[in-house]
Amino acid sequence: MGSLVIHGHFYQPPRENPWTGAIDYEESARPHHDWNERIHAECYRANAFARIADASGRVEQIVNNYRRISFNIGPTLLSWLERRHPQTYARILEADRLSIRDRNGHGNAIAQGYNHSILPLCNARDLRTQIRWGTADFGHRFRRAPEALWIPETACNDETLGALIDARLAYVILSPHQAERVRPLGSETWRSVADGSIDPRAAYRYFHRDGSGRSIAIFFYDDLTARSIAFGGALASSEGLVERLARALGREGALANVATDGESYGHHFHFGERCLAYALEVLASARGLTVSNYGEVLERCPPRDEVEIKPGPNGEGTSWSCAHGVGRWYRDCGCQTGGREGWHQQWRGPLRQALDLLRDEAAREFDAMGGELMRDPWRARDDYIEVMLERGANRERFHRRHARRRLSESEQARMFTLLETQRHAMLMYTSCGWFFADLAGLEAVQVMKYAGRVVSHMYELGLRPPLEAFLDTLAQARSNLPEMGSGADIYRRLVQPARVNSQRVAAHLAMSMLAGGGGETAAGEFGNYRYSRQSFRREGRAAPTLASGRILLEVPATGKQRDYAFAAMHLGGMDFCCALHPYAGAGRFKHSVEKLWGCFKRASLPTVLRIVREEFGPDEFGLEDILPDGRRAISELAFAGMLHGFTDQFMRLYEDNRRIVDMLLQAGFELPPALRHVNEFALGRRFELEVCAQNGSRDPAAYRGAIEIAAEVERGGYRIDRSGPNQAMTAMIDRAVHSALANCGAAELRGVIELVELSRAMRLEPNLDSAQEMVYAALAAGRPGSVRLSELEDLLGFAPESLKRLLPMPAANENGEAPRTSQSLISDESPPPAEALI
Repeated sequence: MGSLVIHGHFYQPPRENPWTGAIDYEESARPHHDWNERIHAECYRANAFARIADASGRVEQIVNNYRRISFNIGPTLLSWLERRHPQTYARILEADRLSIRDRNGHGNAIAQGYNHSILPLCNARDLRTQIRWGTADFGHRFRRAPEALWIPETACNDETLGALIDARLAYVILSPHQAERVRPLGSETWRSVADGSIDPRAAYRYFHRDGSGRSIAIFFYDDLTARSIAFGGALASSEGLVERLARALGREGALANVATDGESYGHHFHFGERCLAYALEVLASARGLTVSNYGEVLERCPPRDEVEIKPGPNGEGTSWSCAHGVGRWYRDCGCQTGGREGWHQQWRGPLRQALDLLRDEAAREFDAMGGELMRDPWRARDDYIEVMLERGANRERFHRRHARRRLSESEQARMFTLLETQRHAMLMYTSCGWFFADLAGLEAVQVMKYAGRVVSHMYELGLRPPLEAFLDTLAQARSNLPEMGSGADIYRRLVQPARVNSQRVAAHLAMSMLAGGGGETAAGEFGNYRYSRQSFRREGRAAPTLASGRILLEVPATGKQRDYAFAAMHLGGMDFCCALHPYAGAGRFKHSVEKLWGCFKRASLPTVLRIVREEFGPDEFGLEDILPDGRRAISELAFAGMLHGFTDQFMRLYEDNRRIVDMLLQAGFELPPALRHVNEFALGRRFELEVCAQNGSRDPAAYRGAIEIAAEVERGGYRIDRSGPNQAMTAMIDRAVHSALANCGAAELRGVIELVELSRAMRLEPNLDSAQEMVYAALAAGRPGSVRLSELEDLLGFAPESLKRLLPMPAANENGEAPRTSQSLISDESPPPAEALI
């Protein structure tokens, strides 16, 4: 049987604001908060819970694609998944654990260069750190050493491969167009494969250039098949995909392997993860293909041939996404994505030169200042990944290992700030900054933001960053958009305003607290910050609203702490203000708070504002200082009254003209677009308010009004926004299924059924994915009492008998008679006996 390996390179560039560590809202990613969230829903989570469906779209199986494919996931993306989507993250780790068992000790997951820098363009120190951080991140998450490391953009040269051999990695994956020549091991005769003709059905041995005899195996993926997946529509059909892979196999016992962006499976191609799941779970074995991974193949079939790779222009190396070596990441080579006719990429060179200048100056200062604090600053930088992974939890252990002596708190803060400077200097070289068409694109601006953070850190350390020379070099880079100007213009316009200090974070949190209630204490995280709220008080249901308290901030990475006393007010509409100062002790705080609240209900508004400034100033902040995420909550608060007013007026218009509209519709007339929009807004708002007014009630009678509105919408052919009610009903169904899993009683089961039926009556389409997954997992695991959950089969969108096939077949009884099957128990009108549910 031939071996089949499909490798998915899952990666998204970091999107966080470097000053806060939070991802700002991205309008273009709607209905999701940002592009990470959108791609997670379409791809990362979709592959963790991939559906195999029947011809009617009903679910037959839910499988974990990561268990069947070779994959790497970028460390910065995995870190985000761990925090934001722990369930998806856990499925990825579980898939690797299971694949070790399935693949003779070889896991599906491999490491990746830390932040997707182009390794051949790194200096020797950064190359080592990228590999060290990437492999250490992998070991921390997957609890094992990686067998391989995905080279970003497969960009490599002899120096890069030598560094991977030094790191004791077993293999690497490259494009066939990166191979130069091959020969049988022990032979003196080379054969050129520079035209991309290397056979991808076997591994090759590459030897270190130092003559030591050390080596690494290279797998060259099948380029034609990989391109058909990425660009040729191969994911339109599971049968077609497997047929292509079988053709790529070519001969018995060989290897068919492809490597593509993992986002192909679900994000680039809708339902691509379903095509992959059916192909690997069902069709591959039917075609005589053994689904495997590179580590297992390498153990079974070690290389018989030696390979040398192309040096690329000036020995810089080659890659899978640039026909000109690695030119795409430092010069106008002609490769770009998303450009318009006549655009150029001459900006790439000055951008890299500016970053190199800043990196080198930061390195000199790191050597000098770091040498006073650390035994070996560069070894400490390599080990700093351990602090990054624990979000600062093991700073003390790091301090003991690397500090020259016992450092004071201020010296420790300086040491960790130096290391954070180096972290951001590494992030400046994230490859996406050069990949696309223009200097003003999101990705190029992001790497400039990392440069801005390096500058900020240097100022914090009392150093003088080379800002003038940096901007002079950036000024040589020109955007293709005349209005955006040079790189220096873009830096001033888009990077400098993104800078956020701790005072602004505290003010943002304080003003955001006006949008909701608050208890006496609260704690949480905001990006890179941990915060706790103390002595919090808030009054005023309508404007003016006042809040006061303390906000304690900590940056886990450096250990820096800030404590602020604040007062914030919402004056009405979009008028917000906040004053804060460093907390000056319990006595001063108590005096200020008593004075403020003593006048709030009896003094004039100007007097209250004056006391806010006097007692909690001098730093003042307004609406413009609220960070992007907070603006959404503030907008909802500020516009709530206006929206209710519009709703009331539009509903009156709708009701006043309802009879005429109905008559015209019945007579076949088309409503004017403006009138249709007014009616849809009114009905949509009324429907949402009707659903929300029930506060999660499960009583169908409570939703009679919403059901009537839904019927009215359907009769009129209106299209209304149901996103809010859909989300509410999704959450209610998930809670009901969770309760049914915990108790497996008739009442709990009936609760799920009633909610789904209620959703249908209101013409809602709640997302049943989570409910399906909970039920499927419980039955697959044979959880006690879960047998009754199969009654939800049709209701939750499963194919007939799909859940029942998960149930264990009962053994014969003591009389040798076959007992009733679990299916017959389920079909009885009366509930099964208690012993059947155990």
